[in-house]
Amino acid sequence: MAVHEIEERRFAALAGYTRDPGLVRVVQEFAWFETDDGRVLGVLTWDRFDRDFAWVALGRDERAQFRMIDVDASLGSADEAREALLAAMGRWQAEPDEDMHQGWDGEGEVPSEPPAPIDFFAPITPEQNQHPTFKVLVNDPRYSPARELIAAMMRHHKDVDGNFVQQFQTVAFDARLWELYLFAVFTELGFVQTGDGVAPDFVMNSLRGPLGVEATTANPPQGADVPPAPTADTLQDYLENYVPIKLARTLKKKLRKAGPYWRAEGMAGVPFAIAVQDFHAPGAMTMIVPAMTEYAFGVRHSIRDGVRKIEWITEHRRGDMVEQSGFFRLPDGENVSAVIVNPQGTLVKFNRLGFVAGFGDRRVRMVRKGIRRHDGDADPRPRPFVDQVHAPGYAETWVEGMVVLHNPHARIPLDPELLPGATHEFLEPDGRIMSGLPNAPPPYYSRTAVFIEGDAEADADVQED
Repeated sequence: MAVHEIEERRFAALAGYTRDPGLVRVVQEFAWFETDDGRVLGVLTWDRFDRDFAWVALGRDERAQFRMIDVDASLGSADEAREALLAAMGRWQAEPDEDMHQGWDGEGEVPSEPPAPIDFFAPITPEQNQHPTFKVLVNDPRYSPARELIAAMMRHHKDVDGNFVQQFQTVAFDARLWELYLFAVFTELGFVQTGDGVAPDFVMNSLRGPLGVEATTANPPQGADVPPAPTADTLQDYLENYVPIKLARTLKKKLRKAGPYWRAEGMAGVPFAIAVQDFHAPGAMTMIVPAMTEYAFGVRHSIRDGVRKIEWITEHRRGDMVEQSGFFRLPDGENVSAVIVNPQGTLVKFNRLGFVAGFGDRRVRMVRKGIRRHDGDADPRPRPFVDQVHAPGYAETWVEGMVVLHNPHARIPLDPELLPGATHEFLEPDGRIMSGLPNAPPPYYSRTAVFIEGDAEADADVQED
């Protein structure tokens, strides 16, 4: 039996969903540990007020969620706390799993049977009905980091509607993955769910304040609505009209919902945002930032003959399809504090962050190439980059790539401090768009080649985000 120190990002992936953000006001975590069999975790903390040390050991409960199983506080030094924690973790590792369960209420009575652990990957639909990307996630060793990371997350997921697993495995894989991405990023930012997850999907609170978010996706068109693939001649019309029309119809469904989200329980006085991802076509999410910016604000910025031009947009029209531009100007639009997008909120992000957190086949190799700003350099203009995701020192966060479009007419404005690390966009009365960039600007665009060590990179699976 052995205990080894781990990085915070691995601890967060395994047990960060159980943190109480209120404790951050009192204690600071500074070291994290895991037993060699992965059954017991530990964390060392320092009290910001009493200036003493403490430790917490965590084991899996009946739902396979990590919960506190042992604790001690008021210790005089970090070394003393570390020694006591490692000893406690060794003792708990020697105990059976049942001793770490939390079904007893302290008075010798057993409460009702807890829900069974959720398993996203146990097949409940015939293989021929499974989503092709789900089958890749389950079977392809190149995506084992994402698979194991999602397996850790799913222990803490609440299946409110009772159909999450079925949809995750079939037609709604992309939409359910977007919800998992939002769950991960809000956990990373210190939010805890305070609502029931019915409507909106996320009613949350953090040390910085409350927030409500509804998740939605633009999905592939059906039948006669499927447009021809854009060509060089039609690409501009496709980006300026067809894509915004798809996004408009997705957002307007949420605006028209009976029993508006902003009037739901727990939403009084709380900013409300809609988080949108675009899956209407392969690689569609790479176009979502400019398309959503134009549609939500109803303004287009262009450069003609070297001169920047600002144009207010009245509508988006393509053939018989037409939608009014300016989502925030629509009736009831003032109730939506912001629209959130992230072209990086896709499976390959789960794969990258899963790998750096220690999950998956360690032979997996990922090379990420793209275009990025270089703030702080003498020349901050965007230029190419190449990152070896599997190399020591690679860093990435869940919030990287998130763009928050703030409603200039919002009834309840969203404080940008609620979502640190995101890019925040604000519309000025004259049509200018002011950007608040994070300290580490995200890539404008990237492609990640995923392969197994020993295979040729030329034969890798390449994913855009």
